[in-house]
Amino acid sequence: MKLIDQSIRNYHSVTVVMALVAVVGVICFNTLPRQLTPTVDKPLIEVRTEYSGLSPNEVERNITRRLEEQLESVEGLKKMISRSQHGLSTITLEFEWGTDKNIAMIDVNNKLQQVKDLPVLSDKPTLKSISTDNSSPIMWIVFDKPDPKMPKMNQNYMYEIGEDIVIPSLRRVTGIADVWHFGGEDREMRVEFDPYSIARLRLTYDEIIKRLREENQNTRAGFHDEEGRAYTVRALGEFSSAQDIMDTVIKRDGDRTIRVRDFAVVEDSYKRTDSLVRISGELSNGFGVIRKAGANVVETCNEAAKTVAKLNKELLNRGIPLSLKIVYKDVDYIDESMRLVKSNLSVGAILAVAVLLLFLGSIRSVLIIAISIPVTLVAVFVILKILGRSINIISLAGMAFAVGMVVDNSIVVLENIYRHLTMRKGVFKAAYDGAAEVWGAVLASTLTTLAVFVPIVFIEEEAGQMFRDIAITISGSIAISLLVSITVIPTLTTLLIQLRPGEVYEPGFLHRTLLRPVVLFGENILKAYAGVMRRLLDKSVTGIIGKVGVIGAIIAVMLWSITILPEKDYLPYGNTNMVFMLIEPVAGVPAKTNMKYFAPYEDKIVAMEDVDRNFTVFSARFNGGGAIVKKELASGQRGEVKMAIKSREMGKEIFKIPGYRFAFAVQRPIFRSADKTFQVEITGPDILKLKSIALELINKFSGSDGIHSVRPEFKFGNPELRFIPRREQAIRLDMGMSEIGDIIESLNAGKYLGEYNDQGEPIDFVLVQRKTSASLGLNDYQGLPVWTDDNKMTHLGHLADIDINAGPARIDHIEKERAIVLRVQVKKDFPMQQVIDRIESEHLVPTRQTLNADFGLGVGGAADELASTQKSLMNSFYYAVGFIYLLLVALFASFLHPLIVMLTVILAVSGSFLGIVGNNLLQRQNILSILQEWKVPDAESMAGSWNWITFDILTQLGIVILAGIVVNNAILIIHQMLNNIKSGMDEREALLKSCETRLRPIMMTVISSVFGMIPLALGEGSGTELYRGMGTALIGGLSVSAVFTLFLVPILLSLLMDIGYHTHKDDLVKDSLIDPGEGSASPAGMSAE
Repeated sequence: MKLIDQSIRNYHSVTVVMALVAVVGVICFNTLPRQLTPTVDKPLIEVRTEYSGLSPNEVERNITRRLEEQLESVEGLKKMISRSQHGLSTITLEFEWGTDKNIAMIDVNNKLQQVKDLPVLSDKPTLKSISTDNSSPIMWIVFDKPDPKMPKMNQNYMYEIGEDIVIPSLRRVTGIADVWHFGGEDREMRVEFDPYSIARLRLTYDEIIKRLREENQNTRAGFHDEEGRAYTVRALGEFSSAQDIMDTVIKRDGDRTIRVRDFAVVEDSYKRTDSLVRISGELSNGFGVIRKAGANVVETCNEAAKTVAKLNKELLNRGIPLSLKIVYKDVDYIDESMRLVKSNLSVGAILAVAVLLLFLGSIRSVLIIAISIPVTLVAVFVILKILGRSINIISLAGMAFAVGMVVDNSIVVLENIYRHLTMRKGVFKAAYDGAAEVWGAVLASTLTTLAVFVPIVFIEEEAGQMFRDIAITISGSIAISLLVSITVIPTLTTLLIQLRPGEVYEPGFLHRTLLRPVVLFGENILKAYAGVMRRLLDKSVTGIIGKVGVIGAIIAVMLWSITILPEKDYLPYGNTNMVFMLIEPVAGVPAKTNMKYFAPYEDKIVAMEDVDRNFTVFSARFNGGGAIVKKELASGQRGEVKMAIKSREMGKEIFKIPGYRFAFAVQRPIFRSADKTFQVEITGPDILKLKSIALELINKFSGSDGIHSVRPEFKFGNPELRFIPRREQAIRLDMGMSEIGDIIESLNAGKYLGEYNDQGEPIDFVLVQRKTSASLGLNDYQGLPVWTDDNKMTHLGHLADIDINAGPARIDHIEKERAIVLRVQVKKDFPMQQVIDRIESEHLVPTRQTLNADFGLGVGGAADELASTQKSLMNSFYYAVGFIYLLLVALFASFLHPLIVMLTVILAVSGSFLGIVGNNLLQRQNILSILQEWKVPDAESMAGSWNWITFDILTQLGIVILAGIVVNNAILIIHQMLNNIKSGMDEREALLKSCETRLRPIMMTVISSVFGMIPLALGEGSGTELYRGMGTALIGGLSVSAVFTLFLVPILLSLLMDIGYHTHKDDLVKDSLIDPGEGSASPAGMSAE
């Protein structure tokens, strides 16, 4: 082969190429973005429409349904869900994976333009592209007191400092898209009136509102020209102080002038408190940093930390008694994960090299192969850079898995070169012949492995986005290793081994001395294997009985492995050092009251020694809190057990808190999709019937095995104070719904009057009832005196009937139908698929039978993603097996031999099941000892159900990858057998000789691969949850398949010979159909004149 020949003769060029690849690879490594997981951006678009004052029912009827009618025909739409709540309609459009968001945004915008019947006073619908890649904060920052002895700070003052100083600075940091802000409210200038004083002064609400709006404005009056100068003319009427507002004349009543101060006070205050944040028991503000999609998490966190340090100096210089403190950042988990995977990669490489040293016994030989590892892996960074990928746990894990695989091709080539060296060919001839002889097998092995990853790259679902990085790194590593094996390995062999033709090749120094016992042990193994195979391959009755016995034993093991098939799961949960406490308050209860309920439990958390810091938030966006456990207590296997115990302990305590609809604690997953939560979706026209079904299902689900909690995504019983106009009475007094609405709004939320200009900063200007002990109670509205424009007095109860009722706080739709969603949280150590199957069979099927055709009931969310991803994985597996078979047909020139090779895939799948079960049994013993050490009451029960290795999507991917790896051993045996037949050997002898000569390279490749993956399969600590399942599956599949392949493949080939299917030299070496005299013939159809 010319490439091998050129590489051996031009070693300078090979050296230069290696150096260039190393330099470029290092540059790419330093410039690639770093993040925890690959970028996974689900195609979602959100449409928001606001109309202040409407109830959920009115929003649904007047806005949501009208928008849905147009949006349902958007191209590529997979699912449409909506939420109608007080004054707001939110429609979320989920598109098929792979949809171009920009094109979808244009299509959605065009559909919205066709909606003509929205209410006149509603805001225009706004579009927003939702990025699931950056939906969770990468850093949490809080306000802290520089000195613990300092007095408590006002939360609204902190909010103002946060909005004016902190958030603008953080948003300017490269990589930050947004900053969430919790705690405190915006400032507003409030005209706080006494409704009885207004009545006493015979004022109407309408004239107060109009006068304050008209007075608070500047007017531009053009220019005044005089003596060659032009003066800009402006009438300055905007209020500049609270006193200006107090002195404003509302009305002259005879000789009396009525001013604002006669019935109200003016306060520079804050909006109604709807958001409270407490950090370790103290009121504070919290800031959640959201990164831009695809931004480098490590760099963004580091830059944000520098900005926090600068802000603390600025706050100190300004004399503001506050400081910022970073309480959580993803980069800590990422750094620890990166460190562990790099460590595991290094340990795996060392173990693989140690295995090679045992087999080769020569430091020079090991050096030849060891060089292929860094050369290959560094080159992969170039591929990642070209394809625009990132360095993350998944891509690094792929490289770590590849460590044991990239040496396979090099081992096969080098071992064959050494075999030719023993024939006294000299190093140059041996290097060329050895590499060229196995070139076909190495190419086939590489192509079969690559064939597995081709379908994986085209998986579009969320898990497929993760698979893509591991597919790129492993396939890239193996493809490069092919080039290394036929260029670098022969070249290095000629440089490091000096042997002329005719000279005897001596075994490695270590094999002649220190490792001599290992050599003898290997020779004995080879002799034993050769003896066993000679008897099994014989055509005698004993041989046939032996073959049938081996085949029967292997089939028995395979069938048994199916019975221990683990239940399926979605994504690895991870082990972060944060426990989330999720709370659902009773509808209508203020944030202050909810915080009061939570305070005793919060005190318990603050007193916990293993908790570093905790936070509590009650707001429109999030209700609950979290506890951050000390990092040193949450690392490794002990840390994972610790976090499980801590979340369970906190969950039991929070469940006891009175005053909430539900409350529970759960460990925070490493990414949102891994939270092991699926949805039960109930749809139908009658909202009350949906509520009844939902409550019935909640009762059935609660306490079921494997279910952590059930959260209903609906709120009923939201208390409403309804004012229903008495239109006949109102029209007699010349008062319409607009005037009545202004009165009611002023008495409660406050009537917006415009903006108040506070030294260039606009803040809201509102008219609102003063909240004192004398404020109106529920029974006072009806008798409240109200004056009309005709100077007639009436009562609010005469203008409107007042009714106290309850209604939904929001109305959800799924595909235009009213819906209630139950979010079912599965326990961390329980397979999700098992819970989904049981819920479906035991509860959903019987319930469906009681419903009519107007109602629907099914599972969604992560359940849909799990089913879709598993379907894609199975399709990828089938495609991969098909591609591999076709490649082998081309290699072996046979349709039957490839079928024998494909049987090794089945063996590998069985081996992976055995590996997963075995690792779980091993780890359960370790976990039990930890639980007993900590004196956990139900230690045995807890350890018995603990699945250290879950059969999640990444573990299943490991099984798919096995299909392309395990066939390599069978390829080596059959390919060498065919080579032997070509050289004139009898086919049965050729098979036996192939088994003997290929045993050593097979064992070398398998053992080096397995040892290279052991640190990944047995890893503990941050990020190992992502790849230890895959590592376990690969180790189990490789080990079992290798042992079985060494016996099953030769036996099956021998049985073919026994039944009369033979392979002869003439079948493999066929003469060309072209007449030798036609070598210089003209092209067809052309005369040779």
